[in-house]
Amino acid sequence: MATSNILSLEAEVLANVLRYIDDESPWTTAAVAQTCKYLNYVSKLVRYRRLTVRWDSELRTWTDQSGRRQEEWETPELLQGLRQLTVRQPDIDPLIGESDDNGDSSYLGKSHHTFDRLETVLRNASNLKTVVWNAGYLPTKGVVEALQAHQPNAKLDIYRGKRLSNLHTPLESEEVLAAATCLNSFSMRTQKHTCIEDHLLFHMILSSAPNLRFASIISYPSMAPYSPQVTNLRYNLESWLPPDQGRKPSSSLRHLTLDGWEISADCLEFWSQYVNLACLTSLKCSRGPLHQSYFERGPQMLTNLKSLSINLAATPRTDTFLTAAQNYIATCPPLETLSLWSWRGKMSLRAILHQHGATLQDLQLHEPEDSTGLSLRESFSAEELQSIRQSCPRLGKLTFDLNRVSWQLRIQDYDGILEELRKFKLDQIQIYLDSGLQWLRQAVQLERQGLVSWTPLFDIVDDEGPIQLEDGVCLSSACTAHSFYEGALPLTIERTDPAWAHLAGDDESFTVQPPSSHWDVCHFLVKVWKTIFGSHALGSRQIELKYGEWEKKSFPHDLYRFDDRDMRLYCRARPHERDDMVGKCFVEMDCAT
Repeated sequence: MATSNILSLEAEVLANVLRYIDDESPWTTAAVAQTCKYLNYVSKLVRYRRLTVRWDSELRTWTDQSGRRQEEWETPELLQGLRQLTVRQPDIDPLIGESDDNGDSSYLGKSHHTFDRLETVLRNASNLKTVVWNAGYLPTKGVVEALQAHQPNAKLDIYRGKRLSNLHTPLESEEVLAAATCLNSFSMRTQKHTCIEDHLLFHMILSSAPNLRFASIISYPSMAPYSPQVTNLRYNLESWLPPDQGRKPSSSLRHLTLDGWEISADCLEFWSQYVNLACLTSLKCSRGPLHQSYFERGPQMLTNLKSLSINLAATPRTDTFLTAAQNYIATCPPLETLSLWSWRGKMSLRAILHQHGATLQDLQLHEPEDSTGLSLRESFSAEELQSIRQSCPRLGKLTFDLNRVSWQLRIQDYDGILEELRKFKLDQIQIYLDSGLQWLRQAVQLERQGLVSWTPLFDIVDDEGPIQLEDGVCLSSACTAHSFYEGALPLTIERTDPAWAHLAGDDESFTVQPPSSHWDVCHFLVKVWKTIFGSHALGSRQIELKYGEWEKKSFPHDLYRFDDRDMRLYCRARPHERDDMVGKCFVEMDCAT
């Protein structure tokens, strides 16, 4: 019997093994490549399995993340190992209304063949598995047909696509896309002036794409089932569907995101014309009012949900609504993923854990900051985290809120919470940290009343640019090392203060903290990661920290009074890639400037 060893594995099988190693430690893969010719060959398959390209309007070519031209990065080695191609939004010319070779009545100015230059990659790649199309516009007819013809096993995922034309009829490229068997995910963001046509295209693809599994639409303006826009949509949809295609609900779809829709029983009835809701396993609803009728009708129509994400912010807190919502969460089939925004006072954590704790793998509970008042949201306690840990044995992802005890963000102020988090078996944690909006509002109010001057309140520090933190973490140039509010003191609101009328509680005083600097936030994240994951060796071990409401489109305008920067910050800590830095993390940051 022949002796088997790792070198006896087929290249594709061995590449699948090495890709897990490469995800955790790319340096290890580079070292393995030096051992023998066969492993060197296999490591190339792993090294080139992902490629992200972007159109450079100056160079007139697609460039990779290193800035190399297409003729430089499009090598035989890359084409053989490439498994995922990501196309990012290019710098393209504006739309103009002429006819191009693909039959589209409008194209991207001088760059109308921009996307088609990627056809050589689609034709020549050996075994492409996924194309992530995040290019702003929808793919051309040539791109879709090349993918269909040469990569029969590849899936196409389109994110936030826009039409190549503003015509009132479907383009040929859109008809080809709607019939494509490779289309796996489709996401659109409608425009105000083309709202009807955008929705018609979305519904055409939803009704026609044979293998579409994930669909998402972000609607501007907001939509209601019997609004003039939706009435127009119902009337015109037949003209967008192929003549030989009868209207029947999609049975392939598994996830649907509705952003900007009123969620009610009428809404479910409307979408049931295009989607077999009984086949959905995941539903996300955001930026739209949630009506009581949804909770009453939903259980009969959404019978196979495993994942639910709803936003209760725009919801009236009537007793009948709260009863219906709480009964829905307490009695619907056990969920694997549950995301509730603005849930405090509307949902019971005990009821959530009682019904869904045994099956939950991802729990997201977030109470957004009050952007208009002075009340501080209720933060998670160590006792609440303990109840989640004890009730959710399968939990791998957790999202929760944390309020700052001081602007310095001292790690010892959170000992109880961090000790509880260490006991979880989590792979990913997402933390929403308050950004000091309440302090800013009180400070502005005091200044307007002439009770305090801004000048002595702050020690203004010049921006010194990037600053080096411990463990090789460096703030990006877009982030400020210091805060405009450096040296500011906490503000205390007394019961006799007129602002107290808007606050709850029986305390005699209420203290709000000034904003923290980006340096303090990042330094805090590094310490939190070390405390929770520093001794772990396996898993993604990722912590996302959002300083302020990161998902919101803008920062409150009236708080730009003395600083023209948006204070919000996004940080992500994950294990360091280098083998000699075990127990340390690498931090990625994005600042809302």
